[in-house]
This record gives sequence, structure tokens and C-alpha cells, in this order.
Amino acid sequence: MVTSTIAEFSEGPRELALPVRMVSDWHLGHPGAAVRNVAQVESVLAGAGTLVMVGDGREELVKGWRAEADRLWDELRTACERQGVGLIALTGNHDPDASSDGWLKLGQGRILVTHGDMIYETSSPWSRELFDKRREVMALLESRKTESLDERWDCAREVGRLLRPRGKTPEGLVGYLKLAFWPPERLVEIGKVWTGFAAEGNRFLEAFAPDCEHLVCGHFHRPGRFHVGHRTIWNTGSLMKMCKGLAIDFDGESLAAQRVILK
Repeated sequence: MVTSTIAEFSEGPRELALPVRMVSDWHLGHPGAAVRNVAQVESVLAGAGTLVMVGDGREELVKGWRAEADRLWDELRTACERQGVGLIALTGNHDPDASSDGWLKLGQGRILVTHGDMIYETSSPWSRELFDKRREVMALLESRKTESLDERWDCAREVGRLLRPRGKTPEGLVGYLKLAFWPPERLVEIGKVWTGFAAEGNRFLEAFAPDCEHLVCGHFHRPGRFHVGHRTIWNTGSLMKMCKGLAIDFDGESLAAQRVILK
């Protein structure tokens, strides 16, 4: 029985215990996060060999959220150690310093795993911060060379830092919905991305990882499996309030998804 696999990272190969379980966008520390203690998600660790947090595992950029984010992340790390599960954190636009890893490949290079913030050139087309800082973002993009996967990731990480969240805390359901969907331009862009990110992901693979047949990403908070041509785009969803999260397992051969149920 095969118990491990070799994953490719930008800094070289690493051996990961199987199954490799991929989740993302828990946004630990965010006022709108559904996870308030790690006991709620310990069942996600059961049976996993390696847990890969595919970006936005916690909030790094808002000072007022950082202490709670760090506390919960430490709890998750401890829970992984207790259950003998390896923990890999890929960077996301909300945690650009989670590690020095922005992507990995599985299945002998057939599967690219990355947060998703480098799929669109502006990282998050729906971001209200982007509406305010578009000139700065475009100037950054014009100044950067992005011909390789690592160059694209490094640029996306800088865009994420530039689009630091405002750190407002929503009050009640109405406040949360307003924070999530206002202004109207944001709602329009969310709709465009939700209907188009799979096709955009396919174009991204064509440009930066043409040998990959699968893309596992988060970022868009739209869980599911989407077929585009000969490729499959998997999205892990989110564990923000009123969102649904998936855990996507790689068993050494293939991918399979299951719903994350919070306690």
C-alpha cells in the first residue's frame, strides 16, 4: 500500500503522507468566519496524512484580527500534531506570509494546487479595495515581469498586500450581507467571477502550467468541480458564514471531494 507521494514545490520536491487533503478559505480570525474554535473542524483531520491549507487559512493583514487568527492557527497546528497529520500552508491574498509556498503540484505534475489569487491578473476583481486602488494595482502590474508561475505568484502576493482589507466588523446579518455584497459594483464582479472563474482557470493553466489537467484552488468561495475542455477545475469553497467548504483528497492517483461539516 502506497502511503506517501512526492509533491513538487517551487523550492523542490517534498514527500507528503497520503491522503493529501486540501481545504482553503477558513479565514481564521475574521469576524465573519464560521470557525470559532478548532474543535469544530477536527473531523477534517480524521484519516488525513497531510492537510494542505490552500491559502486564506487565517487573517494576517488586519491588525485587529491577527491575535485571534494566530491563536486559532496555533490550535490547528497542535491538533494536526496530535493526530499525526502533516500541515502545509500555501499563501493566499489574506495570508501572503503564511509560508514561502504559493503552489504545489501532485500526481507527477498533473495537478496544480494554488490559492487562486494569481488566476486573475488583478487577483480579486470584486475587491472594494481594488475599486479604490486600481491605479496603484495597474502600476504594479505594469512594473512586474510575470512570465513564469513563480513570477505570477510573487506578483499576486504583492497585489494582496496592496489590497489589505479595511478590517470592518459587520453587525448582525444585515451588516454581514452589506459587507459581503456592497457596493453594487462588487456584486456585479462577484457574479462575473462566479460564472467565469473556471474558464479563466483553464486559460491560466494554458499559460503557466500547460501540462496540468487539474487545478485545485480556493479564493472564489464557490465549491465544486467544473469541466473546461480536457481539464477539471476544483474549488474548495470557504468556511465563512453562509458558505460551504469542501475537502478535496488526493490518494496518490485521483481526486475526490467531500463536504466539510462543522461541529
